[in-house]
Amino acid sequence: MQKTNYSGKKTLVVGLGASGRAAAFFLLKKGAIVYGVDRNATQLLENPEIISLIKDGLTVQVDDPQLSLDAFDHIIMSPGIPPTHPIYARALLDGKEVLGEIELGCRDISNRIVGITGTNGKTTVTLLITHILNQCGKKAHALGNVGMPLTREILTVDPDDILVLELSSYQLETLHQKVLDVAVILNITPDHLERYKTMDAYAKAKFFIGRNLKDNGILYLEENISKDYATVEEVKKGKIYGYNKKHEVHTDLKSIFVKGVFAFDLPKDFQGHRSHDVENIMAAYAICQHLGVAPNQFLSGLQTFKKPPHRIEFVLEKSGVRYFDDSKGTNVDAVIRAVQTLQGSIILIAGGVDKGSSYTPWLNVFVNKVKCICAIGQAANKIQHELSHSIPVQILNSLDDAVISAAKQAKSGDIVLLSPGCASYDMFRDYAHRGEEFQRAVRQL
Repeated sequence: MQKTNYSGKKTLVVGLGASGRAAAFFLLKKGAIVYGVDRNATQLLENPEIISLIKDGLTVQVDDPQLSLDAFDHIIMSPGIPPTHPIYARALLDGKEVLGEIELGCRDISNRIVGITGTNGKTTVTLLITHILNQCGKKAHALGNVGMPLTREILTVDPDDILVLELSSYQLETLHQKVLDVAVILNITPDHLERYKTMDAYAKAKFFIGRNLKDNGILYLEENISKDYATVEEVKKGKIYGYNKKHEVHTDLKSIFVKGVFAFDLPKDFQGHRSHDVENIMAAYAICQHLGVAPNQFLSGLQTFKKPPHRIEFVLEKSGVRYFDDSKGTNVDAVIRAVQTLQGSIILIAGGVDKGSSYTPWLNVFVNKVKCICAIGQAANKIQHELSHSIPVQILNSLDDAVISAAKQAKSGDIVLLSPGCASYDMFRDYAHRGEEFQRAVRQL
């Protein structure tokens, strides 16, 4: 792939979060003249990374909707910037090329690349695949939405390394390069409806990953996606995985099969019931087999893999009550999956910034399983309004208050579960901060 020449080119980076800073770093190293705008530019001037970038030539200013775009050769949009943003909308109207940080990086590499998207499980599957590849001696890097921006790493990766990209719907909106050797859509359930307005629009953004496949690239689809959202042409081109033995990859809840041929037995903990863990294993194996991983190598890597934190993470047991941190459960379906996974009566701590979905789908799963909901944050009143006719809902002022209340109500054998179903930024920096504060509050009981 011919690399783009950025030397002397005037480039605007809109949004100076992790991906925006990485894009600026990459462009400066390539000799570009880089301007960065952010609504919090004044506070960012104290950020050590921004200070370093300014020394390297970055010009930083406050986001100005009236900023002239005439002089810029490239405009890089951070994934959190929606198309309705004034600069974004004007750039499109003026016919300017709008790139994302992932697109920027993909124009500069020729590595084998795996793409992973979906509503839930992206990070776990990305890290699992990366772990197994490295265990097999195939050097791999987990990049993208998983936390390490692509453009921060590609200046040092070896051309033979495999890049495993976690891709959000936001990142896929601005990714157009045909760079993926194999990809997967894990699931599509309601999320980010404050941005997409309809499920069809959200699903369409996830399916953008198909346009990023190389001509001989392969896309795997989870079976419900293939039924609910995929077009006939997308199903025809893709490969399906799930619980039906007709699928390319399937399980009978004891073993994994590919094209009907036995691959390996699931570890005992995963046998006998459907779960997101089993679905993640199928997706990961579907990808890994295309990269030369044998069944025994995959199973060995699976057995040494540790899930990332804040995903149904056991915290401690006190007076017979078990406490679990699922702070990464930031949408309605993720909470359902957490409740279905845990065995026992549950007191649920939920709430935060509402993302536009109804909470009523919880009712079918929560009956006879969730004893009470301790609701916090901006969404607390909505949760109470939609669910309190069937399940007791108590509104608390803080996460600490919710933990104390849940502990008082819990009896031996019960579970206290933090699985918010909402974004965190009304009360916390991010989901990790929320999970850390939950664990602190639990340990202080």
